Amino acid sequence: MASIATAIFALGLVLLMVHNARADELFVLGVAPSFYLLWHFHHADKYKTESVTLLLATFTLGGVCALIAAVAEPNQPQNAGLALTFVYFLFGIALIEELLKFLVVRMLPYRSKLFDEAMDGVIFGITAGLGFAAVENVFYAFEYGGTVALFRAFVSVPGHAFYGAISGYYLAEAKLRRKPWLALRGLALAIVLHAVFDTLTQVTGAWAFLVTPAFVWFVYFAIVKREIAKAQSESLYRPAS
Repeated sequence: MASIATAIFALGLVLLMVHNARADELFVLGVAPSFYLLWHFHHADKYKTESVTLLLATFTLGGVCALIAAVAEPNQPQNAGLALTFVYFLFGIALIEELLKFLVVRMLPYRSKLFDEAMDGVIFGITAGLGFAAVENVFYAFEYGGTVALFRAFVSVPGHAFYGAISGYYLAEAKLRRKPWLALRGLALAIVLHAVFDTLTQVTGAWAFLVTPAFVWFVYFAIVKREIAKAQSESLYRPAS
């Protein structure tokens, strides 16, 4: 994962060295982290190469979902306490965004005959999340500038990917084991983790710059990385030892 951080940081430095970055540079800074992470995780599957066409279609629909979410999400209540803030992010933000990304995977790659192992759920869940994050990050880049977009490249962009990986993994397991309730478990877990992250951004103040990256990468190492290892160990395409 060090290569991910190095590549994103280098890209950010190059673009931020340009004074008053132009619109095209902000656009590149907004989408580049998602495309890099998509490339990285696409090659993380050791035993199977996913359909590029299906990946790009999933990525694109994930981006469309970001536009839908921007319209559907309610405004945050003012002067809310911790409990109300969490409830707002749980039902007003995380539920909408994670459900939309889940539906992208469920309605497109899930129906393909190529969606036949748990690793497919991980990869396509990540892909839908990164499509969502790419569009969202472009808006942040244009509204708040390159510095914010660069910070989000380490936090919010991978966060969307990791929550998508969790729900996608459980969706694949539900299909393979013929246990639909597993899909609901994964979706619920992704929603709760997303809501916790958003709440932390609001309640930790200046510490958010340390707390939120720590939370996102904890999710990766504690959950997503283990799911990837388990999925690959059970891969149908793993060579016989």
